[in-house]
Amino acid sequence: MGGDNIGELKTITKIPVGAVALMGAVLYAILGLISGIITAIGIAIGVSAIQNALPATTALGSGAGLEASAIIGGVVFGFIGGYIIVAIVALIYNWLAPRIGGVKLELQ
Repeated sequence: MGGDNIGELKTITKIPVGAVALMGAVLYAILGLISGIITAIGIAIGVSAIQNALPATTALGSGAGLEASAIIGGVVFGFIGGYIIVAIVALIYNWLAPRIGGVKLELQ
């Protein structure tokens, strides 16, 4: 009884949509932050290249507003889009699980 590591096989028949969607939204927001930072770096490189190619008398600005928008937009849209997508997936899972069987997990 004490040393076996064999767990009990359980089937997930329903998942809580709100809780799973919130977790997914947070994960998507983190990915949006990373994507936004990468995009902001690309914008900074692009603006720098354009400024170097133009005559010195041309003033374009730093592009900081675009960079900040890329980062903030990545987080906000990542969160909102992630919540919606994961909620839809959870609803579809809850509809399909009784019909075709849910995911089986081994629990100890």
